[in-house]
Amino acid sequence: MSMGDTSFIIVSGGDANYFPLLADLVASIRRLPEGKEAALGMLDGGLTQEQVKWLEEKDVKVVRPEWPVPKKEIRTRGREYLLINLNKPALDQLFPDYEIIIWLDGDTWVQTWEAIPLFTHVANKGKLAIVSRATRLQTSHIRMRKRLFGWVEPRGVLFKNAKRAKLPSRLVWSLVNRPVLNAGAYALRQDAPHWEQWRSWQKICLRHGRPFSSDQLSLALTIYEDGLPYEALPEICNYMGPWRIDRDKGLLVDYFPPYNPISVVHLIGKDSGRVMGGQSRQGIDQDDKPVDLFLGYRALRGQHQALHHSDRKNIT
Repeated sequence: MSMGDTSFIIVSGGDANYFPLLADLVASIRRLPEGKEAALGMLDGGLTQEQVKWLEEKDVKVVRPEWPVPKKEIRTRGREYLLINLNKPALDQLFPDYEIIIWLDGDTWVQTWEAIPLFTHVANKGKLAIVSRATRLQTSHIRMRKRLFGWVEPRGVLFKNAKRAKLPSRLVWSLVNRPVLNAGAYALRQDAPHWEQWRSWQKICLRHGRPFSSDQLSLALTIYEDGLPYEALPEICNYMGPWRIDRDKGLLVDYFPPYNPISVVHLIGKDSGRVMGGQSRQGIDQDDKPVDLFLGYRALRGQHQALHHSDRKNIT
């Protein structure tokens, strides 16, 4: 799937605490033949001067974004890293020199290059390229909570966040059964109309809603309410578990057949913290045997090398 001369940049971002994960992301891209010369960008949400220098030495363009609305109007509570989430809809303005912008969250890393041409192919058609949470990996579609007198209340992520944002009832209920389009990895063309619509919805969501979830909620409204086009990519383009590994190749693979290698590994929530703390997660191998996995890029490579070294010692 050739992109010809179309230029693209892969962008991420984070603060000083997230830097070990950001460094893993950069290293994972640069180690791949296709990623050695790829344009990379980084949003500075509170990095140190030393960290910025390290990134720039790896040919990463570091940009310090502004708050999209006056900071005093956002309930940040000292969480400067929210600057990253709030600028996801502004990447076209922050990186204007590229035809296509691919965003990868700071707690992702790239295991294979397969996702990148898929992102660029869809984005080049003027559509949002993104992974939907409505996949075969789901064990439930709509969460419900019991209330008094036998009543139940939907607890879907979009519905819940729209309600907290005090959006009109029609909009809240229009999202009740909509799957989340995960804003942890997406791509858009520079001239796509999605950017402006996304920013407009985000400002509305920020009036009363949570800053951390405003990017995903406003993106959902851009797609589901405004009807702007998107195409859902395979789960391997933004994979968040459950975890299976091909022991022989040392690659994380899709949990279900045909067990394709995961392209973009996403260490969401507690997984990212465990990676920083050097803790493992329970997974299985290709024969369904349990295995403790270190899911970070360098940690997983070290684990694979140690296992192969141990195997060679046992053989000799």
